[in-house]
Amino acid sequence: MKLFLLSITTCVVLCYTQVTTAATMYRCGNSFQDTPCANQNYSKTIKAAKASSTVAKSGDLSPYQVDADCKQRGDAAKKMMWLRQTGKTKEEQLESAEDEQAQALVNEVYNNRGTTLEVKNAIEQSCMQQKEQNKLAEELLKEAKRLKKTPYTPSGNTASEKY
Repeated sequence: MKLFLLSITTCVVLCYTQVTTAATMYRCGNSFQDTPCANQNYSKTIKAAKASSTVAKSGDLSPYQVDADCKQRGDAAKKMMWLRQTGKTKEEQLESAEDEQAQALVNEVYNNRGTTLEVKNAIEQSCMQQKEQNKLAEELLKEAKRLKKTPYTPSGNTASEKY
């Protein structure tokens, strides 16, 4: 039993010392090492990087919620960006587009600059914003129709209301 506890303690101590020694790195010119440089003028201490807390816990890299339609549109944009990076021109992709929505997506992809992920996220975000605007427009239209059906009197009251 004592041997077992001794071996466990030894393992814990060795693991802990490896973590603490690996926590500080030194940059000496163009090389990195775990001991300070012989010439202190060129030694620069580098602390261990902490885990990034900006990424969501779920591992999702998009900073907003995306529904299935916009996700599909973003994936199509990502594929178009891959083709763009391999040298396919906007005109070639417009010719191969099946419908007007695909042509609009090609135009949107080629109007955005950035990495594939940035373009995909921008297109997904613009899709979600467009859906939100459409939803608000529908609500306004419903309210306008409801108000149009209700008669209006100059006093601000409807005809059905009485004092």
